[in-house]
This record gives sequence, structure tokens and C-alpha cells, in this order.
Amino acid sequence: MWRRVLRLWSSPRVVLRRVLALDDTPHAVALGAAIGMLFGLTPTVGLQTVMVVVFAVVTRRLFYFNRPAALLLIYVSNPLTVAPIYYGLYWVGSQFVPGQATLEQFRQILAFEGFAGWWQTITRLITDVGTPLGIGTLVIAPIGGVLTYPLTRLLLRWYRGEDSPGGEDSNVDNPESTDWQTRADLAESHNQSRSQLQPPNIDHTRQSLRIPSVS
Repeated sequence: MWRRVLRLWSSPRVVLRRVLALDDTPHAVALGAAIGMLFGLTPTVGLQTVMVVVFAVVTRRLFYFNRPAALLLIYVSNPLTVAPIYYGLYWVGSQFVPGQATLEQFRQILAFEGFAGWWQTITRLITDVGTPLGIGTLVIAPIGGVLTYPLTRLLLRWYRGEDSPGGEDSNVDNPESTDWQTRADLAESHNQSRSQLQPPNIDHTRQSLRIPSVS
């Protein structure tokens, strides 16, 4: 699996193109990307996919988001980026509580193989660097998710050619405006049909058929 993730994220443009090409409303895609970024910036290596799936099941009656977009964005933390990301989270947290770990130590902690090595990594993340790492995550992960939403909306508008804020995007996200527009179109079409079916003016027809008198 990690080979596929590495191959995919070796070209971020491919990931971006896949997200932008998803067939869904801009709001759903952007919200899915934001949720994926939120979970991707948490120190839950190996659990992000399960967390997104569980989150989708729990919130399915509350709101809808595009699941593939979320699953693509969680792998912002992959074997190439996980150590720098986790160290960045730790560094932010260490501004609030003491912390002396280095980037090299994070690389050593995150170098694991198999389930036993993964479990040991999770344990060390909690016991060795847990407090600064947790505080940094609470600061950075929500900010990353919040910023991802408008950025994805902007990129979707550019990708789909929706230049005007009041264009197709607003009609998709606002069904009421689309409904009123449809009613107006139907009313106009009905009026045009009535005008075409109106009988001709009898007086005008009589005048046109009047025979001139012979003197």
C-alpha cells in the first residue's frame, strides 16, 4: 500500500488533478479535502483511513462530504513527509510546553516494519513526545483543515471554468435559487405558448379582407 501512496504522492499534481476531477458539488469535494487534511495532520500514523471511514459513518446523518477527496488528502502524511510533519507539530507544541526532541529522533521513532513495529511507534509517540505533539496537533490540524476548504473551492472554480461567484457554483450549492430560476423559466415558456395560441384579431382580419366598392 505504501508503494502506491508513494507513487501517487511523488507527483502532487496528480493528486490535485484527481481531487479536482471528482464528480461532486464544490462544497462536498472541498469539505472532504478539508476533513482529509485535518486527519492527515494528526499523529495517527496507519489509522487515518479507519478514522475517516468511522467519521463518515458517524456524521452521515448530519452532513455529507466527498469520501474519496478525504481519503486522498489524508496521505499528505506519507513515508516521505511524516517525520517532518510530526516534528513540525511537535515544534509548535514545544512553544507551549518543554520539548527537546529532534527531527532525527522522529525519523528513528517512525521507522517501523510490521504490526509490532507500528504498535511500538504509536507507544513511543505517546510516551516520549506525546504532550508537545498533541498540543501542536490541536493548533495546526484545525488550521490546515480550515485553510484547505476555501483553497479547494477556489481551485475547483478555476478547474471547472466557473469564473463568476454567482455562476454554476452558487446554483449547485443553493437548490432554492435553482428552483426559483426553473419556475421563472417555466412561467416565461408558458406565457410564450399562450401568446402563440391566441386567436387572430377579427377586426384586423375583416379590414384586410374588405373589398373596395366600385363607383
